[in-house]
Amino acid sequence: MRGVFALLAATAVLAGCGGDETSIPVVVSVPLSTEPWIARSIEQGARLAVQDINERGEIRVGGKPAKLRLEVLDHGGSPANALANARQAVSSGAAVLLTDGTGAASVASVTDPASLPVFICFEGGQDLIDPRRWPTLFRMAPPDAVLARRLADYVANSQPKVAMITDDSGYGEQGRAALRESFAIDEVQVVSDQVISRRTQDVAPQLLAARRAGATLLALWTSAAGVAAVVEGIHEAGWDVPVIAGQTGEDPLVRQRLAAHPEWLSSLKFLSSRITAEIGPEPFERFREHFESEIGVEKVGVKQNGRDVVQPPDWQMYPYDALALVEAALRSTEALGAPLLKALNSVTVVGANGDSRGYSTDYHEGISPADMYVARFDGFVFEAVKDDPLSGTLPAVPQLLSPDGSEPP
Repeated sequence: MRGVFALLAATAVLAGCGGDETSIPVVVSVPLSTEPWIARSIEQGARLAVQDINERGEIRVGGKPAKLRLEVLDHGGSPANALANARQAVSSGAAVLLTDGTGAASVASVTDPASLPVFICFEGGQDLIDPRRWPTLFRMAPPDAVLARRLADYVANSQPKVAMITDDSGYGEQGRAALRESFAIDEVQVVSDQVISRRTQDVAPQLLAARRAGATLLALWTSAAGVAAVVEGIHEAGWDVPVIAGQTGEDPLVRQRLAAHPEWLSSLKFLSSRITAEIGPEPFERFREHFESEIGVEKVGVKQNGRDVVQPPDWQMYPYDALALVEAALRSTEALGAPLLKALNSVTVVGANGDSRGYSTDYHEGISPADMYVARFDGFVFEAVKDDPLSGTLPAVPQLLSPDGSEPP
């Protein structure tokens, strides 16, 4: 089935500009129907960025004033649908395509000839980014190889016997390759390597195989549903084994699935890109305040100590920063296509959390390898671990609403 087209922002028309104003699509192609939180994070960050760019004004394309409009397409996790959405983006004259990364290589076969920039805002597979092979593909998300290497470095000193559990999605397959390489470099023993369906709820056979192999740590690269199923499964089986996951461990779905047993989350850690920058938490706090005033506070759907748990808009920074780069490039070129693509290889911006963002002709990764951190759960709230050099320096990020509905400072 082709992606379902959902127009989330109507074409804006400036008063007094009449028909002289150009309306330019910003297309978001995401798994709305299959991975809603990933999709929603990309859509929300893009929506806020489009709104902010339009409010700042002064963008011109082809000599005319221009406004951006957001168009969101659901590919349902299907590479074929993602390819169809890319064709639609090209035919509509889009300035940029934002995606989770599904079907990226096929997407590039359409966007490269059209010089349409594509920003991957979730998947981190090593083979997805190659500026010489696919010049239109940029990534604004943590690469799997970097996350997996940080994971392996973090656990290596304890000399665990690792059971890998990955799913059969592109995300899982790419993560599996990154984990295997990283564990080999750090000489971490892998005693079990299991693949589950991304749709499965029953992981008992894989957990039994891992337990019989003598695993002392489970390393996951699965959807959020898979993470939740594994954590639930080990506790139902009475198996006291730690679990460490990629960035889907942060997905609110994990906490929603384990709502009746918050204590089980103490078994889970996850890797992601740090939320606050080296310069301090203030830039992210300003972005968060702006985001929540315009888009709203995202409640996870669980309570802790009688207070609603909320999800900070950290993943939303990726598409927001990607479009900040597009804005900077548009202001310098006043043109789409090849001129815009060329400019994206040289412009830089200060990102939503204060980190610098930018690319070069030979480097299309937007997140610094030095920024990966490890998090753990205290009930339904996650926090940086203290037994890791970088993570131990990070400030807490508030995640509980006050009784009056406001967030604590």
